[in-house]
Amino acid sequence: MNTQEIESLTTAYQDFVEIIERFQHTYEVLQKKVDLLNSQLESKNLELEKKYSEGETIKNFLHNVLENIYTGVTVIDNNGIVTHFNRAAEMITGFHKDDIIGKSYSTLNINKKTDTRSALYTLSSGKESYHRQKNILTSDKQEKSVEFSTTLLKDHENNIQGVVETFNDISEIKLLQERIMNVETLAALGEMSASVAHEIRNPLAGIMGFAGLLDRQIEEDDPRKTLVKSILQGTTKLNGIISNLLTLTRPHDLKRTQASLYEFLDNVLKFFEMTMSMRDKEIQYELDIDDKETMICLDTQLFQQIILNLLKNSFDAIEEKGKISIKTKCSIFEPISEVLEEDEKNEMIKLFSFVEISILDNGCGISEEILQKIFNPFFTTKNEGNGLGLAISKKIIQLHNGDIQIKSQVGKGTTFIINLPLYEQPT
Repeated sequence: MNTQEIESLTTAYQDFVEIIERFQHTYEVLQKKVDLLNSQLESKNLELEKKYSEGETIKNFLHNVLENIYTGVTVIDNNGIVTHFNRAAEMITGFHKDDIIGKSYSTLNINKKTDTRSALYTLSSGKESYHRQKNILTSDKQEKSVEFSTTLLKDHENNIQGVVETFNDISEIKLLQERIMNVETLAALGEMSASVAHEIRNPLAGIMGFAGLLDRQIEEDDPRKTLVKSILQGTTKLNGIISNLLTLTRPHDLKRTQASLYEFLDNVLKFFEMTMSMRDKEIQYELDIDDKETMICLDTQLFQQIILNLLKNSFDAIEEKGKISIKTKCSIFEPISEVLEEDEKNEMIKLFSFVEISILDNGCGISEEILQKIFNPFFTTKNEGNGLGLAISKKIIQLHNGDIQIKSQVGKGTTFIINLPLYEQPT
């Protein structure tokens, strides 16, 4: 090998070494870029994982909110198929979501045809509805009044994805509205009745006085004596009705004192049992007190009349043989929040603690039609009586800041339920 060949080989080797070094440098640069990209990718992955986790948290939170609000929510897609039916919707309608989701909204038996402006109307017309009312049928075929609104469900590009229908049960509100109207009517009737009662009482007193005078002057064997007795009986009964009417309409000054609930009810029940012992009925009496230490603030004289009146109603509902029970249940409010101050806790306990007094019988029961009128003045189903007893009882209970309800089934019996504040103070 000559000198020129050696020099050429040396030059080629040097060029090769330089190329290898450049490749090495390029590799190192690329490796650094790859490492940087891997680091950035790992950072992005961590960021995406964090965002995904946050998104899942927000999604779960929103789902929990949707499931735990009291407003019923039904969602349908563009084909009218129900895609969501929250827990409140289940509670209001009685239907389980598994029986609703995946079915056509139009085939559901929930909606009555009293209002067409529901979810399908909004889906087909694009017109949303706000605070409308309609009637729905529950799973047990009961009718409920609901207030509903419908809104179009749109994505971020404003494309319609379906319709959201929200609804609330307003059956109790409508019932309260009816009761308010009834109370207003009764208040007007009460004012008029009070005026009429006063106008009647004055001449009635004269009639009773003159009839009494005639009764004393006529001999016992005189046939006219019977007529005078009838006049006295009639005027006495009429005077009793007027007295009850005035009791119903005029304001009362309660004389409330702290009393043992057990002793009070025990004495009233024993007195009633003794009074009715001569009647030709076989009645079993029961007193079931959940806490014999319970103290309650009552006008005991007025409240005794109420309990006796309710017991008499139960007695009359039993034909020959049956059972009458008085039961009590105390519901003491227990705050679970730790953020309340001691004074706030005590105030809430005072406001939301009640005692429930139930008077039950297994008599003939009361029909739904009569139940709607049972507390109306002058309404009675008895041959005797003036229909003021329950109306007066309800008024006295309300003066005690309480309430009375009645539940009954024909042929099974009736329950009167009195709710009274547990921690009222004497006045």
